[in-house]
Amino acid sequence: MNSGKLPSIAQIKSWMRLIARKHGIPEQVRDTWRHSQLVWKGAKRIADNAISNGYSVNLRFLKAACLCHDIGRMAVGSKASRLQVAPIYHLFEGYRLCMAKGWPELARVCITHAGGSGLDKVTNREHGFIARDFFPRTTEEKIIAFSDACTSFSRATGPSRISFNRAYNRFKRYRGAGARMLGVQRYVIKITGGAIL
Repeated sequence: MNSGKLPSIAQIKSWMRLIARKHGIPEQVRDTWRHSQLVWKGAKRIADNAISNGYSVNLRFLKAACLCHDIGRMAVGSKASRLQVAPIYHLFEGYRLCMAKGWPELARVCITHAGGSGLDKVTNREHGFIARDFFPRTTEEKIIAFSDACTSFSRATGPSRISFNRAYNRFKRYRGAGARMLGVQRYVIKITGGAIL
């Protein structure tokens, strides 16, 4: 993992503002930033437990990836702002944006966080994207996928933590996501010694 080429927090937030303004949805920044900070908070708790159990976690990458994982929403919006296209397209747009910046590892996270388990090649192909599986492989990708799945957002209340069971029920209907989510959950339980979120 190449941590040397990661954006700073200030660069990420500035980039978010720039993209959202360009796409006419500047209000998207505040909500996505709040959501991403809560994902980071959950991911950091998981990572701290994993590190204390002897696992290696790149915290610098983890933080940048948590804050960038929904960068595609700056281009396509969300239900909380003005949705420009179907929600799945924020994943692909985030991937493209990060690849254009030369951040392939952050680009992967934009896809692998989806529904707590990533996307399979059939789903990607059906949406005009690269026909390749994008499942969380690294410890950092699995932590982000888990933390993001256990985070919900409401315009009225903002971001909040939700149980894994609620997250699982929300995403299990997608092709293969249920089994992959359970695999991610097992991994997070293993590295944290059961001390998850």
